[in-house]
Amino acid sequence: MNRTTVALATAFGAVVLGLAVLLGSEAVGASESFVVVGGVVALAGVGVLTGVVMRLPDPAEGEHGGDSGHA
Repeated sequence: MNRTTVALATAFGAVVLGLAVLLGSEAVGASESFVVVGGVVALAGVGVLTGVVMRLPDPAEGEHGGDSGHA
């Protein structure tokens, strides 16, 4: 696995975990700090996902980075 795959999997896991904590703690009436922690983890995961996606190469450039000849 390359670094991008690991970063994407970790960030997606953080979003899922954060949302689970956020929704679960809200459903059972846990303290507000659990809700906040879940929200922060979910938002951090979204931020990391955004950063990783921004670093992906442009699909229009192809694997070699050149113009593929398509309009």
